[in-house]
Amino acid sequence: MPRVHEVPMCRQLITSPEWDFHGGWALGDRIEWSNRACGLASLRMVLLAYGREAPTVTELLKLAVKHEVLTPRGALHAGIASLATDLGVPSTAEPIPVEELPARLDSAPLIVSVTEQLPDDGRKGGHLIILRGYDGGPDPTIHFRDPSAWGQEHDHVPLSRLAHSYTGRAITFAPLNDGES
Repeated sequence: MPRVHEVPMCRQLITSPEWDFHGGWALGDRIEWSNRACGLASLRMVLLAYGREAPTVTELLKLAVKHEVLTPRGALHAGIASLATDLGVPSTAEPIPVEELPARLDSAPLIVSVTEQLPDDGRKGGHLIILRGYDGGPDPTIHFRDPSAWGQEHDHVPLSRLAHSYTGRAITFAPLNDGES
């Protein structure tokens, strides 16, 4: 039976008060870092979904810099998986074919690499979002959380549209209980 995991929404845009309170100024420009924080905002959402302590995006950025998880384009998948595991949610970076995504969503959310706003023009990757479930059918509807501004207004898309911008790379997590016994 298809399911949709409860995953709270977080934004990758870091507010000035959060940035200042957590010492983000030591990293440099808040907006520049916010533009590269989609993976860390997604990690924060996963931690919250699993009921773990979830550092702010600024705190996660500082951890990512310390552990050399970030590149000029964003966070490395293996690095996010390592941070998730260190923070209490076992995780692995791995390739997953698009047609296997719905079955994988039965047990846990996934962080996947797509093109921002999920265009259907064939551009691949560069932005990380959480897939959190699906509704079945010949072209399943995929439910997601996207920490970008666009993602605040959009939360589902047909698998066929997702497929156009999905790179085939994902971060998987241990099964999520979702409050069930």
